[in-house]
Formats: sequence, structure tokens, C-alpha cells
Amino acid sequence: MPSDRVSQPSAVPTAKAALELSPAIIVGWVIGVLGLGTLVAAVLHFGEVEIFLATLSRTSPGWLLLGIAFQLATYACAAAIWLLVLRRQGFRPPLPVLFRLAVVELFANQALPTGGVSGGLVVAQGLISRGISAAATITALLSATIAYYSAYLLMASAAFVILWSTGKLDENWTWLCIVFSLLIIAAPSVLIMTVRTRLSFIPNRIRSLRPVARLADLLAKVDHRVLGDNGLLAKSILLQASIFLLDAATLWVVLHALGVAASPGAAFLSFVLASVVGTVSPLPLGLGSFEGACVGLLHLLGIRVEEALAATLVFRGLTFWLPMVPGLILMHAEVRLTATGTRRQA
Repeated sequence: MPSDRVSQPSAVPTAKAALELSPAIIVGWVIGVLGLGTLVAAVLHFGEVEIFLATLSRTSPGWLLLGIAFQLATYACAAAIWLLVLRRQGFRPPLPVLFRLAVVELFANQALPTGGVSGGLVVAQGLISRGISAAATITALLSATIAYYSAYLLMASAAFVILWSTGKLDENWTWLCIVFSLLIIAAPSVLIMTVRTRLSFIPNRIRSLRPVARLADLLAKVDHRVLGDNGLLAKSILLQASIFLLDAATLWVVLHALGVAASPGAAFLSFVLASVVGTVSPLPLGLGSFEGACVGLLHLLGIRVEEALAATLVFRGLTFWLPMVPGLILMHAEVRLTATGTRRQA
């Protein structure tokens, strides 16, 4: 397969660029952390601190280890999605490398919440520095993004149907369902239109700008045969749906680790709909809004509010805060690897 490695350093921004902090990101983090602190303070003020502490004291390490195993499986699923698309284009990177990039992507998206852009930049540069062509890289990332939105819509639809069947789908949840559906359908629609038109709908004056021109150059490299492979897309959606189910299973495991009786359906419903609230919320990564929605939903389904708070905090610890440490280490390793590859090409 022909390689376009010579043009790659200028075609895709470097991983180091993804590490840059902007004032908006810092403000977003501050607001999110303050929102989370306010939620914890409010629940403990109106609830009983003793129940909250007693719930945490019952934590079973064995169940938490199972939750960690579920989270490792989510990275394997993300890596498998990229592997499917890259193999379709003639590339066979080792699965452990893609697994490592999946961890780095999560860290970049969490540390620098830019709608997935920061994580995408790191993964793109990581694949290119390992000999994957820019065309195959951008195709793999776009395919994974479309699969994500498709699986998210399926999981959210199932959750809203379950909530409706319980008779607790009030007007507020109905409006949330409508807004979320519009957003989650519009995002991939705009993405697909952008790829197919290659920004031809943008005025030439704007297209001549360097960032826009670079983006148009990347879009021109997309392999439309791969994106149009329905069988490949179905497999990617199935793997992406597995990630949602594994995250929901992690919440269910955390509840059992704390000695809280809950059904798998309650965990699935709480996780998915809390994710929907976090997606619609303007706060970065749904910090505060996700936790608030998850606590509220678990309480709505019959779990004491103190136990719901404890479970939500432990869950976010496993899925959000704990991966930060290996993610940071691997991120800096990726930056060094990218810098070394760039010097060699120069």
C-alpha cells in the first residue's frame, strides 16, 4: 500500500499540541470540580453522613477488582474498533499498541475536554508515528466516531424505553430525550456531510486559511469504501455498544462492592441516562452533572441517596480519576515518541 509518510508531519497536528491548556479548559475544570463538591456537600447536608461512611467502609476489594477488569475490557474494545478498520486497509498494528493508545486517548479527552479533539490528535499522531498512513488513520478515527454516535443513540434509546416502562418518564426526561436525540443525530450527520463534501460548502476565502486547508487535505484522504462498509460498521457499533455495557456493568459491580442491592437494569439505566445528562450539560466531561444525575436516578430506583452518592463517587474513581495516572505516563511517552519520529523524518 502506498505511504504518504513524507507529508504526515504537516498534515496532522502533533501530540504535544494536544497537551496545551487554554483558559477555557482551566475555567471548565474549576467549574466542574466546584459543581461536584457542591453536590457532595448538598447530599451529605440533607442526608446522613454516618450512612455514607458506613457504605464506603463495606467496600469489597474483590468486587472492585472485577470493576477494574471491566474497565480494561473497554480499552480492548476501543482498540479492536481501530484494528478492524486498519486491517480493512491493509495495516496490522499490534493490539497492545492500540490498547495503549486507547488509554492515552481517554486521558487526553478527560484532562483536556475538547469534544474528543485532543484525544483524536494523540491517537492520530501515535498511529502515524508507527507507520500507519495518514489516510488509514483518519479513516479509522472517523469510522470509530460514527460507530460511537450510533451505539450511543441505541443505548440511550433503550434506556429511555426502560424508564418509560417504569412509569417515571416525566416531562423533563421527555425534553431531555428530544434534545439529546437531536444532538446525537446532528453530530454524525454533520461529520458525514463534511467528509463527503470535503468542505466544498465553505467559501473559498475561508478554505484558503491554513487550518481549514489542512483539514480539507485530511478529508481528501478518507477511504469512502471503508466508511461505506456496512458489515464493518456493524461490528464497530457492536464493540462500541459493548463499551457502554461494560461501563454500566462496572457501576453494578461497584454497587455490589458497597453492599448495595441493585439490579443490572438499574445500573444500566442510571449510567446511560447520567451520561446523556453529562453530554447535554455545558460542563466539561459532565463533571458534577453526571454525578448529580446518577445519584438522582439511583435514588429514584429505590437506593438510599447516601448509598447512591457513595457508589457514584467510587464508580467515577474507577472510570475517571484512576486512569489519569497511567494515562499521564503514557501520554508523555507518546509525546517523546512523536518528537523522535519527527526528528528522524526531518
